Amino acid sequence: MSRYVQPSSVTGHVVVRNVTVVDPLDGSRTPGQDVVVEGGRITSVTATGAPVDGAHVVEGRGRFLVPAFMDMHTHAPEIPDDIDGTYALMLAKGIAGFRQMSGSRALLAARREGTLPAPTGAPALLATAGELLTPLNASTVEAVVAAVREQHADGADFVKAGVTTRETFMAALEEANRIGIRLGGHLAHDLDPREAARGGVWSIEHLGPGVTVFAAASTQEDEVRAMKATRELPPLPVTQTPGALRAQAKMIKQLALNPATGTSEAEAHAYELADGSYDQGKAEELAALFVEHDTWQCPTLIRVHTQQFGDSPEHTEDPRRRYMAPEELHAWDGAAAKFAELPDVTRNALRGHWDAQLRMTKTFADAGVPMIAGTDACGAAGIVPGFALHDEFDYLAEAGLDPLTILRMTTTEPARFLGREGESGRVAAGLPADLVLLDEDPVADHAALHKIAGVMREGAWWPRADLDAVLERIAAEPGAH
Repeated sequence: MSRYVQPSSVTGHVVVRNVTVVDPLDGSRTPGQDVVVEGGRITSVTATGAPVDGAHVVEGRGRFLVPAFMDMHTHAPEIPDDIDGTYALMLAKGIAGFRQMSGSRALLAARREGTLPAPTGAPALLATAGELLTPLNASTVEAVVAAVREQHADGADFVKAGVTTRETFMAALEEANRIGIRLGGHLAHDLDPREAARGGVWSIEHLGPGVTVFAAASTQEDEVRAMKATRELPPLPVTQTPGALRAQAKMIKQLALNPATGTSEAEAHAYELADGSYDQGKAEELAALFVEHDTWQCPTLIRVHTQQFGDSPEHTEDPRRRYMAPEELHAWDGAAAKFAELPDVTRNALRGHWDAQLRMTKTFADAGVPMIAGTDACGAAGIVPGFALHDEFDYLAEAGLDPLTILRMTTTEPARFLGREGESGRVAAGLPADLVLLDEDPVADHAALHKIAGVMREGAWWPRADLDAVLERIAAEPGAH
């Protein structure tokens, strides 16, 4: 059950009648279709005909039906005691599945045992990592190899590199390849992204993060890398007592609110040098290498924007903050205050880097680099779950990506990324009935993705009025994280 989402009254045998079905694979729009759902799956997609006996009818005339959205970079189940508000926001914004980017042995065990929280309308956990690889568990080659093996044994779908060095990252990648588990995440600050791609890294998050990807597109690459542009981490206790481990985890969680608050002077100068010496030809060579090695990118532009504009009113005064739990807002405000204390030269370098990130995203898209949409919601300052994926759509459009590419990045490309082609990401018979009904054509304009007339999750239908009621309940009792 959910304290925010009331069970749907439209379930079981449902037909979305006389609707235009959108296929993200080729961008085709087929009008006048009846999409019949039964038992949580699509049973047929045919030209509109006679009324279906005994079926609930959802009127689709003049509207467009697309697969439900996927957020491919979140941290939602890390707050298992109060996941309800977060999942409710995701339902209201058309999200039916997500990739969990940091887990634990407890989370993996709960998934195996079927005890993960699943309030009404909750999205599906599509894939999860175990614990992030950080100095806590991956400070040496021996430790990182052991961590990869442990996560594989525990049933993790992939391993995520968090804070590593080139040595530990490549050791983790080699071991992951050897035992048959994928590795993705953050590139180490001293790692060439070309080496990671050739080594078989699965995905790169946040366009790096940091300067390493942008150094590869600079005419002064050696000089940029020589700056040793690292984030300034707080000192971590060397002891491994339970108390020390809790203190370490708390420090990392605080830093994760906005890692840009730890931007060093060297990193700020590295951004300026890399951005000022950008070479389009080198960027295209890097993109071609990513295509060759099937190196996926999850740009999370919403995450990098909230980091690099951490004290901007568009984030600190965002009216959607009314959905967030009070303790979450307190943490966000603390991160914004810390960001505001950065030297002007550092904040200017971070803000100036935004245009370079948009340009790189467009270069990758134009080259055919495989990409998925994600947000880093849950634990990141300024990111409102559910809504953040729509922010990502807008930032991808600002980068110059066309509407169909954006639609694919949240539907068919996640299916391909996870090896589930033919199992999800389209409106077709036999696939799960996870659908979003739009008032406007999403292939003509990405903004149509915001115009949600209703959401179907596992065959249960919530029209716009019901989704608005969900949002009103969350605002009345803020509980998202």
